Amino acid sequence: MRDIEIVKRIEELRIFRSLIGVDLSSSDIGRIWGPQYSKNSEMVECNQLNGEAEEKIHLLKRSLSHFLFFDKVKFIGISGSVGAGFAKKEDDIDLFIVVEDDFMWIYRLFLELSNLFGGRIRLKKDKNDVKDKFCVNLIAEERGIVFDNDIFNFHELMFLKPVYNEKYMRHILFANEWVFDDWGVRSYPKSVEYVRTTNPVKKVLNEICFLMQLSFMYISNHSPDYARLKKNNSIGRIEFFPQEFKSKKMKNYMRRLKSNQSV
Repeated sequence: MRDIEIVKRIEELRIFRSLIGVDLSSSDIGRIWGPQYSKNSEMVECNQLNGEAEEKIHLLKRSLSHFLFFDKVKFIGISGSVGAGFAKKEDDIDLFIVVEDDFMWIYRLFLELSNLFGGRIRLKKDKNDVKDKFCVNLIAEERGIVFDNDIFNFHELMFLKPVYNEKYMRHILFANEWVFDDWGVRSYPKSVEYVRTTNPVKKVLNEICFLMQLSFMYISNHSPDYARLKKNNSIGRIEFFPQEFKSKKMKNYMRRLKSNQSV
């Protein structure tokens, strides 16, 4: 990409982050696009993580054993306000988890059962007191780590903080080649290729777990969005964040972007 296009992308990311009340620092620019762009940047220099975010990341690291299931979990990262570096004391800790194919509903059931007595994991956005609780924002199978090319997903990926199997982060980025082709992100050496395997028995068990949990959602009046669940199930993802959350962010971003372009 030409330098002028990258400068445009930097400005777009700055606008998006301004909508969530946080700056885009020169360190962020250097990390994402390379030091040659941060040197000429007028962005402020600041710590990428505030004290609350650092403390919450350490809390997850101490609690990783609650989320690991033999070798089935491939990656755990922190997204949301903690990943973006502006967490408040009362915030929860949003998790981005990747598991092997045909395993996400088995894994979700594992989390539900392991959480019966501890109560530290949030699998539903329905509680007021969320301080330091682990909110499983997304469970993706390895086939489900390809995301749409938009500013929301770009920001999530660029500020995702790896906590378990950090080297897998490169695999996620290379699965989304648009971050390099369309956003001009600095290139990395190609990561080790991860070989995915299929198991018919596990696939059937995963579907049974999906139907069991869907039935429970209906019985317990959780009002599941069946169309969204079915669509995401077909591409290997379970999304826990409200769908309107992203829509609202994108609308505000487009409004601000048009306003800046008209000035």
